[in-house]
Amino acid sequence: MLSGNPDTFAVWCDQVDSWSTDSFKNGCFGYFIEGKLIWSLQSTLGVDLHRLSLLPVMTQSAEDEHTFNMPPVEAYRQLCERTFPADDSNAQLSDFTHLVSSESLSDEGYYFFLVELGEAAKLVAGFKDDMRSVRHIVLKRGEFQEVVREAIGRFET
Repeated sequence: MLSGNPDTFAVWCDQVDSWSTDSFKNGCFGYFIEGKLIWSLQSTLGVDLHRLSLLPVMTQSAEDEHTFNMPPVEAYRQLCERTFPADDSNAQLSDFTHLVSSESLSDEGYYFFLVELGEAAKLVAGFKDDMRSVRHIVLKRGEFQEVVREAIGRFET
């Protein structure tokens, strides 16, 4: 099942019956960003999609002019530091405002962040601390949320 446009941003998931039980629909889950598929074979699809529905960006603004205007590598580095602070960082809390990875993608080390400004939204993605893996795309504001809602709706029917 594909929701969205794989040339910009899309959610892809497929149930694998032999991996699934009556209680859990397991399978493959991924995001397309600019035509590149970033995926996991370790998905419990219902959990991934349910957790996406609970992301802060699904109900509140992810506006941040300073981060939006940063070069993608700097934005990714800063967003990772906010979301996953080092033990010696003196951070009191993790800030999940911009994190939009599914659970299975995060477990594999793929981190996606959404930063909004005005009518635009920047999706910044990378693999763990590999700055060479960082990529980004600018979407229209609300597009990420629309694609996620469509994927959830299609999965539930």
